[in-house]
Amino acid sequence: MSKPVSRYSWNRSARLLPYLHTGCMTLDKHFDQKILLLIIAAQALFFCSFYSREIAWYPPENWDQTTYLCEAYTLQEAVLSKGFGEFWRALSSPGHPSGLGLPIEGAVSGLMLDGARLPQLCVNFIAFVALQVVVFRTGRFIGGRRVSGYALLGLILCETTPWFWAGGLFDFRMDFFAYCLYGIWACQVIQSNLLLNRRRTIWSALIGAFLIIHRFLTIIYILGVCIGFAAVCIGVSFFWRSKEDLMYGMRRRFYNLALFVAILAALVSPILMINRAAIHQYYVIGHAVGAEKDIRARGEGLVDLAGHLLYYPKSILRDHLGPAFLWGSAIVIASSLIASLLARRNSDRVAEVIGQKETFLLQIIFLAGAILGPIVVLTVDIAKSPVVGGVIGVPTALLVFVFIVRAVPKHRESNPSLVDKFVIACSLGIFGLGLANEFQHLNQHLPQHAQSGDLRRLAELDKWLVEYASEQGWTQPGISFDVISGWFNATAITASGFEQTKKLVTFHPLLGAGLMGVEQPEALSLLKNSDFLILTTQPKQGQFPFYQKIARYWDDLKDWADKNMVLARTVLFDRFTTIVYIRPTARISGVTGDWMTTGLWIQTLYATLQRFPKIQLRGSTNYAAPKSIPALSAIIDTQRGPQVVPASVRCIDNEYEILIDASSAEPPASEIVYVRLEFDTASVPNQTDPDRDTPRLVFRAPSVVKLMPAEP
Repeated sequence: MSKPVSRYSWNRSARLLPYLHTGCMTLDKHFDQKILLLIIAAQALFFCSFYSREIAWYPPENWDQTTYLCEAYTLQEAVLSKGFGEFWRALSSPGHPSGLGLPIEGAVSGLMLDGARLPQLCVNFIAFVALQVVVFRTGRFIGGRRVSGYALLGLILCETTPWFWAGGLFDFRMDFFAYCLYGIWACQVIQSNLLLNRRRTIWSALIGAFLIIHRFLTIIYILGVCIGFAAVCIGVSFFWRSKEDLMYGMRRRFYNLALFVAILAALVSPILMINRAAIHQYYVIGHAVGAEKDIRARGEGLVDLAGHLLYYPKSILRDHLGPAFLWGSAIVIASSLIASLLARRNSDRVAEVIGQKETFLLQIIFLAGAILGPIVVLTVDIAKSPVVGGVIGVPTALLVFVFIVRAVPKHRESNPSLVDKFVIACSLGIFGLGLANEFQHLNQHLPQHAQSGDLRRLAELDKWLVEYASEQGWTQPGISFDVISGWFNATAITASGFEQTKKLVTFHPLLGAGLMGVEQPEALSLLKNSDFLILTTQPKQGQFPFYQKIARYWDDLKDWADKNMVLARTVLFDRFTTIVYIRPTARISGVTGDWMTTGLWIQTLYATLQRFPKIQLRGSTNYAAPKSIPALSAIIDTQRGPQVVPASVRCIDNEYEILIDASSAEPPASEIVYVRLEFDTASVPNQTDPDRDTPRLVFRAPSVVKLMPAEP
């Protein structure tokens, strides 16, 4: 007598159906692995080809993607400069509002593969590969036949989420990663026989924790499903107390559920506590009580209750499931009904396994919760986005698959009937439909192809901005915009510049950093602190309050920039013109390490100095303001020889400010002006012990160098 086999263990259930019978041909047990490896290898080739043809040549778009790319690039460079301890610092830092795992993985991939954007997108591809493998195994587990894995995998490949314009396979943001991990988690729970298997329950908890670390909001999805499933376990145990086997199974599931929650809480609670302030600001202020949520809702055209309630069902069907999935679902449902009718007619139905009905009902309850939970949570949020609904794609496919497996008669291990052959043919047809859908998406142009001229000009502008800032020694320059745009924002320029030059210049957004906008006095104040200003001829209109405010004083911004900044570039796009202003500045040299000792040199163009004759240097001292400030002299080399111009220095707390007035300077011998600063001493006596002659350096090298017009 052979040992009984549990259908809830993958390794054991794999032995039940080692062969797929098609006529008289028997396939070896490694056939599935070979097919999956072949598919994954082909996907990898198409992935790289698609990236090279459609993605690599234009700057990254979408606010979320550029933010995560910048975080990954920054961490990658920090590790190269300071060591692997930067990974722990990133993991334990408190500034993550929605998730922290993806930038860390992007940095790891960038270090391993040496590059920018393609290594980061490989993180998405690896997650997609893992999802496909797990989905295939889950399909075999649910259907009890190897061909079922191909049918379920085909349904997943029919979905549109991987190819959606934002949050898809080629968009580096947490949405696609959450889509894959949430699907893997749902598959793992199904394979645990709805938490009856303790080992797989532990794996489910680990996967759930990994998902939450990547997207904090998913903790509500998972805990909501857990609460609902716990209620089912308690209810069944209470109303069917007479059925001992059922009671035992439910109690075991309830205990494993408690273990699941405990593991989840132990792993994610520290991270959520560290980031609680950022989470509160992002979700509570930004999505619950702030005004921005209503603006985003109006941007999606939502003005009534019906629009809010139907937004995500429509978005999921249109943007994430797509026509191929609907056709595939219709085919599998129709084929399962036909197979069921044929089986009844031919008396070919095999008797149900004990407990199969219970498993089916629990699968339906779990998957319904995994689908409805996220939809309810997202619908309650006033702010809507077409990107986030894709998270339920895999549970939806699982739900459809569970229903059709229930209708299809059980597979015979020997002498397959006509019904079995019909089911095999339909399953392989669904698999083929999924592959065709994937092949179609990987072999067509993206909408960006029609904007290739503008996007190449944009990439060139981003590169110039980064190179200019790098030449000036600006590692974190301030930048202002007169538009809210995926093209013109600080993180997009930072990421694009790094990808083209391998120089990490982190642009800091000032004007144009928020949808709400600011009034004119604050806008001018932001411009004064800006190193770059980008103005466009695009109409200042739209649903954002930013446009309503800036339209009133845009001319004032332009006048201020013409007077106080330097027009550096004008870029002609197809539908508008972009004007780039830079803050007038000068280069410094003669610094010893990080200190000014006897002085330094300031170099600028004479034409620039004529417009902006006042030079301001700001930096820090090594201690509080000294009692005796060194005397300062400023000398300009002119055609007639050295000329002394007015200069002053003052200290406030541990900072200093040097002002030089070159209004009276005569023309230099060349277009370049050299201003030499000299101190009468490079150090001051030790103030804590005057009897000891221990000098200390006075001023560090300036962190700010500004040129200003003569009139304030």
